[in-house]
Amino acid sequence: MKAMNFQLEAPGSLGAWIAGLPQAVAPVRSSSKDRVSLAERFDRWLWKQHVREREAYLAEAQDIFDLEERIRRLERSVGSRYF
Repeated sequence: MKAMNFQLEAPGSLGAWIAGLPQAVAPVRSSSKDRVSLAERFDRWLWKQHVREREAYLAEAQDIFDLEERIRRLERSVGSRYF
C-alpha cells in the first residue's frame, strides 16, 4: 500500500510541481540554464542537513509514544511556524 503520492522537496521548490506537468505544458530548459548557482547548491545542502538532523532526532525515539512526543515538539518549535 502506498502511503503518499507526492515528492518530498524543500518548501518553495517548484521541482515537484513542474515534474507533474505534462510535457506540452512544462517549461523547456536549455542546457545553459541548467547550471545551478553556488547559492542554490548551498541552500540545497543546508536543507539536506536540516532533514538529516531531524530524521536522526526522530530515529532516537525509544517507542511510538516517544516518537509522537518528538514529532509534536518539532511541530510546535519556533522554526516550524510560517507566520
